[in-house]
Amino acid sequence: MSSRTVSLLLAATLLCSIGLLAQATTPGTPPAASASPAPMDQASAKDQAHRTIENLAPQLNLTADQKTKLEPILTNEIQQVHDLRANTSMTIQQKQAAFQQTLTEDHGKIDAILTPEQKTKLAQLHQQQDAQQQPASPAPPSQQPQPQK
Repeated sequence: MSSRTVSLLLAATLLCSIGLLAQATTPGTPPAASASPAPMDQASAKDQAHRTIENLAPQLNLTADQKTKLEPILTNEIQQVHDLRANTSMTIQQKQAAFQQTLTEDHGKIDAILTPEQKTKLAQLHQQQDAQQQPASPAPPSQQPQPQK
């Protein structure tokens, strides 16, 4: 598994950040009408990163050293997600691109912290999360009932 993939999985699992970015202003809705919260302060981002790491630690069997190394990386990413969400001058695509840049910068750090077993377990957790969030797909057109004439 590439380090970029691992980074993306970690970020998605730990932050659900792309979902947060997608909840930004809806097209046609004035920025003032969006439900975007005020920018998160650094302490709150750090607290959220700490809670996230503590929740995942048993599943990934993180050591104290790994937790300490992951916390500033996640704090930065969480803060950026909140800052991007609050930014009304950028499109969703621009916000996602900016966040993608952060992931690219951080992937080497994250890859160096996790063991191969932890990366595999994280990928499994991400797949489980994706499966739970996927809506039931509609039946293929050939199986959909035809309107009666």
